[in-house]
Amino acid sequence: MIDNRPYTFELAHDLLADRTAGRDLEGHYANAERNGVARAALDRAAATLQRLAPEDFATWIRHEYLVDGWLHGYVDVTAGSGDELTTWVLGQLAEAHYSSDRPA
Repeated sequence: MIDNRPYTFELAHDLLADRTAGRDLEGHYANAERNGVARAALDRAAATLQRLAPEDFATWIRHEYLVDGWLHGYVDVTAGSGDELTTWVLGQLAEAHYSSDRPA
């Protein structure tokens, strides 16, 4: 299981969107499992998102990646929150960081 909390929240956000739309969710669970996120962790993240209910998920998740990066060292703490650090860039940095922690 991975500790990439922002990524888990991204997966949970997608799961909740499809749940609201009445779509099948098994693909979300299978994708999460393939990427090291257990079903129970995904469900907890979805329940947490529902409780937090961020108005602007895109801004919120970017902030989560920034804080996670600062705390875990894959984003320099002197780095600002400028536009060059997009959610996609931060997600790639997080993936590189957390994948280096996984056994080969």
